Amino acid sequence: MSEWVKDLEDFIRSGVKANHRRIVVLVGSNDDAVAESAVEVVKLFLNLTNMNNGVYLYQPEYGDARRRLKVFMDGMGSIKFKPMPFKDTKLLLGQTLDYAVVDLFNDLKPNDIGRVGSVVRGGGIYVFLMPPVDKWLRSITKFQLKLITPPHKPEEVRQYLKFRFWESLMKGEGISIYDIDGSSFIKPPQPVNTLEVGQAQLSIPNIKGKAIEVYKLAKTQDQVNVISMLEGMINEKGKVNAVIIADRGRGKSAAVGLAVSLIGHRLRRRRGVARIVVTAESPDNAETLMEFARRGFEELGYDVEVSRTGGSIVGLSTRGVYVDYYKPYPLMSLQRPIDLVVVDEAAMMPLPVLYGIHNKFNRVIYSTTIHGYEGAGRGFSVRFLKYLKSRRSIRVLEYEMTEPIRYAKDDPIEKWLFKTFLLDAEPAHVNDDDLKLINEGRVKYIEPNIDELFLKDEETLRQFFGIYVQAHYRNEPDDLGMMMDAPHHTVRALTLENGKVVVSIELAEEGGLDDDTINNMVLGFKPPGNIIPDRMVKYWKIPDFAKLRGWRIVRIATHPELQDKGLGSRALGMLENEARVRGLDWIGVGFGVNAQLLKFWVKNGYLPIHISPERNPVSGEYSVLMIKPISNTAKEAVYYANREFRIRLLSSLSGPYVGLEPDVALMLLASNEPAAPLQELNLTKGQFNRLVAYAWGPMTYENTVDALIELFKAYFMRISKVGFRIPEIMEKGIIAKVFQSKTWSAAARELGVKPTVLMLGLRAISRVLLVYFYGNSFNIPVFMIQPSKRQKQAY
Repeated sequence: MSEWVKDLEDFIRSGVKANHRRIVVLVGSNDDAVAESAVEVVKLFLNLTNMNNGVYLYQPEYGDARRRLKVFMDGMGSIKFKPMPFKDTKLLLGQTLDYAVVDLFNDLKPNDIGRVGSVVRGGGIYVFLMPPVDKWLRSITKFQLKLITPPHKPEEVRQYLKFRFWESLMKGEGISIYDIDGSSFIKPPQPVNTLEVGQAQLSIPNIKGKAIEVYKLAKTQDQVNVISMLEGMINEKGKVNAVIIADRGRGKSAAVGLAVSLIGHRLRRRRGVARIVVTAESPDNAETLMEFARRGFEELGYDVEVSRTGGSIVGLSTRGVYVDYYKPYPLMSLQRPIDLVVVDEAAMMPLPVLYGIHNKFNRVIYSTTIHGYEGAGRGFSVRFLKYLKSRRSIRVLEYEMTEPIRYAKDDPIEKWLFKTFLLDAEPAHVNDDDLKLINEGRVKYIEPNIDELFLKDEETLRQFFGIYVQAHYRNEPDDLGMMMDAPHHTVRALTLENGKVVVSIELAEEGGLDDDTINNMVLGFKPPGNIIPDRMVKYWKIPDFAKLRGWRIVRIATHPELQDKGLGSRALGMLENEARVRGLDWIGVGFGVNAQLLKFWVKNGYLPIHISPERNPVSGEYSVLMIKPISNTAKEAVYYANREFRIRLLSSLSGPYVGLEPDVALMLLASNEPAAPLQELNLTKGQFNRLVAYAWGPMTYENTVDALIELFKAYFMRISKVGFRIPEIMEKGIIAKVFQSKTWSAAARELGVKPTVLMLGLRAISRVLLVYFYGNSFNIPVFMIQPSKRQKQAY
């Protein structure tokens, strides 16, 4: 064993004593020497601890990575470990390892580091393999290659992420760095001053029967407390919601799963049957919860039948207790009675889905990670809890878990991980003086110096990114890496005069493509990035649009304590002014559409040009692209695309968009370009006669649908120019009944009126629009044209 390796003994022992992890970084230009040194470090660790469950992470598509793995395997001899490609790091979640060797020569993907950063137990170690830093900063990793979009070149990729990563290793506690080329420590091993950790005694409720065995599966007092609190939900009357939040690695999902088994057991004993639904972004996300529910049932003496899909548990059934996994959006359509819904990793889901689940079910558990590789953020607990507590007649239970499962509190590697990838970033604290500045309009629009922001001004960066963490964005470490290194990404901010960030904006440059790329796009090629130019070429056949340059707003968020004060719109206005000065042609945005979000973009003059044909399977939302043209050339293209978009949407509401919310559809149709040509109403003689007979006579709706479709198409296509708007509730009624072909009762239910009101309203509106398009050439008395007082009150 090399002498320098022996210097790591006390370093590793101090981690075991404190139940904390350690990182050993091996830097060198000689691949074989780096891999051989990793063998020495791991063997020292095994000798000191007798902990031998390890993994080796690498990028198998690189020949040098495969060679380093072979050298490591040869050195380990008969000692078993698991080689694993980085792409499979998701499979590590929920596992507990003793050590992990991480080959960083070819790649530094933040999500991978975030995932593996939580799975090694206390007393364990990470061994990072790296080339010399100067060489590393000149290389392009696999992650960085995927950040390159036309017309950008590899040499334009930035290196802020690697620099930040290296600096964090140099500054972090519990980390030692050895230079193999120089045969010396760049950062000598320094044992961290920590207290020896003993096994804590858990205080378990005094209960009888087999239920006590479920509690004994808990590892921390936090887990015991959560199980007890959730089990008590079944004794509460009325509507009860529980919110469990925790950093990653606190055993949150395991505790909720054990509680599910106890709840199912007690409900079955009371009623004979219990039906519980677990929902999450995917079955993989709920795997730990379902597994511990199974273990809980077995401790209670049940024989459990397990259903799986793709290896993940999607169903548990045993003697009248049924626990089934559903994706979030299908759950909203579930009709049969459910005793309990468990929403795992709730912060990954859009707020409208969470609100829908809350409204539909009486007993709901929301469980989510605050800070982890998902980067979900405390914003979920702050904002959603506030919403829940504002509801009347609802009991809200809440618990925040703080005790780590795999390692002791204050683990230096967890602190390093959170700091490096800003997992625990928070917005600036807002006080009365700040509110005064906002009320007085004393804010500044800034274009940050990215060298300063990403490398030096840590406080501003944490404020900037912390707004995304608190907003309902699903932030991942990869997002930080893209923001830092992607050549086409840039950032803007709105700050107070005192420098506090109140609005964060991330932009992606798109367009400016050459003729060869555009020709390939016409043939079906989809260039990386360039989402908006791709749709304009693919769907609306405007190839020249791809030559125009624009910004796509990747994310814009306002400080959570300062929303609804016009700051987001103000920031957009300033961004648009900058775009004009820079000679850009357009600004665009893409998002999962809901009424509240769409209203913001429509209000700011953005026009829809595309909607996805299918809903997102998790959020249940359609994705929408909207553009605000800046140049005259862009206006011509965008206005054309918007007009075609509305024609397509109107004709597709009975097909792929039959489930689109009428208020969302109405906003999409009403947000049209100012210079649209008038849509003529061209009815056949037969259609005209039937329509008149429907509007003023005995003709039924069913015999007039074709003519009504043409009438209302003409209205919606010139909605901004008819000189008046029919009542909004009737506009939604037309969409639901005429274009989406819903039954009278279903359409009326969406509007919150009786079917007869909708029936009478459609006839009245038909009269008004016929007179608008044809004039009063029917010799119909005016009082018959106008809606009655009763009809006006109804809608």
